[in-house]
Amino acid sequence: MTERQKIILAIVSALAVAGLLVALLLPSRTVDRKLDFYIQDQNANNQLEVNEPLKFTINDSSAVADKRVLWKMGNGDSIVGHPNISYTYRQTGKYLVTLQVDGKIITEKTIDVVKITKDTVAVDSIPKIVGPTQGFVGEKLVFSADGDGMTSWLWEFGESGTIDAFERQVVYKYDEPGKYLVKLKTNTTLYPVSHVITILAKGEDILETPEEVAPEEPAEPIDTLALVQNDIKKHLQAIANTSTRDRETFYSHRNYIINKYLRGNANQVIVHVNGERYSVFPDYCQGLHFLESNRYGRVTIDDVKVDDFHHIIKIEVTQRNTRK
Repeated sequence: MTERQKIILAIVSALAVAGLLVALLLPSRTVDRKLDFYIQDQNANNQLEVNEPLKFTINDSSAVADKRVLWKMGNGDSIVGHPNISYTYRQTGKYLVTLQVDGKIITEKTIDVVKITKDTVAVDSIPKIVGPTQGFVGEKLVFSADGDGMTSWLWEFGESGTIDAFERQVVYKYDEPGKYLVKLKTNTTLYPVSHVITILAKGEDILETPEEVAPEEPAEPIDTLALVQNDIKKHLQAIANTSTRDRETFYSHRNYIINKYLRGNANQVIVHVNGERYSVFPDYCQGLHFLESNRYGRVTIDDVKVDDFHHIIKIEVTQRNTRK
């Protein structure tokens, strides 16, 4: 080996050692693959709207404190260097939002930016039966249908076995005591809603035979619809409470509702939120998980109503945003 070759070899070795030392001494820039981001809409209506400031927040900003953050908003715009940003879309459409850290794609989410108009506000609702829960044989009892969008009414009072009336408000008299299930079918629901009423014997009939022992009151019928609604409410609340990073728990609760109550047809089920905004069930769950429940606030599910638990096509949710 010539003297020149020895010098070159020594220089190369020194550079290699120096590079190794630099690599060992510099802080690690490994990207945490558990990083994620969530989106918060300003008016908390479960919709991402045109001209609405949206907050994009990384779930662990300390993990990117010494790293280069790049947001790609899906419309050609990019924002550099900020872990938490605010951005406003000017046009409707679907956008692929990409989070990059140190040049590596961490996660991507497709969002749907919409324009809310009067036409998108729900005008129909699940009808409700307004009427007494107790009455007497021969008493004129008034029942009415409460709700919007109804143009036809089919009443069954559980005594005749057939349709008994066709008006929005009706008067009915029972001939026999007992518990009856009143059903109402309208043009706004595929299946009827129901109402339980107890009919007692006339007062004079009871007084005529005071020595007789009154028969035991039959048990109140189980409100299966209420059980279904409460079960759906429980799992929606679990979705709202689940961390945005915990996708497994999110899918577990969402798929439970889909498989048990929606017969797998989740995209055919409309969700109404506080009587105004609506979307299909999977989109609502996604919004409940990512848009609403985050480190700044939580969603509380106050009530859930379905049109009929045998074949659910619409779910009405009453919810509110609460700050942590």
